[in-house]
Amino acid sequence: MSDVKSFKRIAAHAGSFLLNFAHGSLLVAGLLVVGLVGYQYAAHGADGLNPRVVFQQAGSPEETVAEADEGQLDATNVAVAEQGKLSAEYARLVQYIAKRHKVSATGLEQLVRTAIHEGRVTKVDPVLILAVTSIESGFNPLAESVFGAQGLMQIIPRFHQDKIDTSRGAVALLDASENIRVGARILREYMRNNGELGAALQQYGGVSDAADMSYSSKVMNEVARFRQIMQYGSIRAEVAANTAPAPIPVVAKDIEPIGNPG
Repeated sequence: MSDVKSFKRIAAHAGSFLLNFAHGSLLVAGLLVVGLVGYQYAAHGADGLNPRVVFQQAGSPEETVAEADEGQLDATNVAVAEQGKLSAEYARLVQYIAKRHKVSATGLEQLVRTAIHEGRVTKVDPVLILAVTSIESGFNPLAESVFGAQGLMQIIPRFHQDKIDTSRGAVALLDASENIRVGARILREYMRNNGELGAALQQYGGVSDAADMSYSSKVMNEVARFRQIMQYGSIRAEVAANTAPAPIPVVAKDIEPIGNPG
C-alpha cells in the first residue's frame, strides 16, 4: 500500500513539473515572438510585419549578386538617420547623378533614401535600383513612354496591378517614392523567377526574347560606374570605356516590349 502511495506522490510531482515546464516554455516562446515582432517593426516599419518580408525565402546563388549586403545597408541607414545625411559614398553618387542628368541634388537625396529603404525591405541592391532608374528614365519622374511605361523605373501599370497602391489613382507611378517601391519589388520577383540576374534584367527591360544581353549589360555597366563614383569619386578608365554616357530621355522605352515587359 505504501508503494502505491509513493508512486502516486512521484506521479503527482512529475505531473506538476511537466506542467510548470510547459508553462515556462510557452512563456519563453511568447516573449521570443513579441521580440521578433518588435524587431521587425523597428527595423522595417509596417512593411516588416508583412509575412512575405518576415519569412522571405533565401535567394539563389545568382541572386546574391544583386542582393544588398545587410551589414552595409544597416550602416548606411544609420548614417541616413543620424544628422539627416547620406553616407559620403552615396553623397558622391548624388552629386554625380545630379550633374550628369541635370536634375536637382536635393530631390535626388530623397530618391536615394527611398532606394536604400526599399533595397533593405526587398533585399535588392539599392545601387542596382538606381542603375535601372538611370537607364530607364534618366531620373525623370514624369517620363512616360508611348507603350504606357511610367515614371522613374518605367513601369507598365497593367502588368503590375498587384504591386501598385491603387488608392493613389491612375498617376500613382508618377510619384517618385511609389515608383521606386514598385520597381524594387518587380526586380526581386524577376530575380526569383529567373534565378539569374542577367535574365531578370532582360525581362525587366521587356527584351527576354532578344538574342543578345545588351540591356542587362547596359544596366550592369551603370552599376559598375556608380560603384566607382561611390568609392573613388571618379570613374576609372576601364569602366568609362565600357559605359557610354546615357542621354536624358523624354520617353524611356522606344521599342515594342517583348514577352512580359517591366
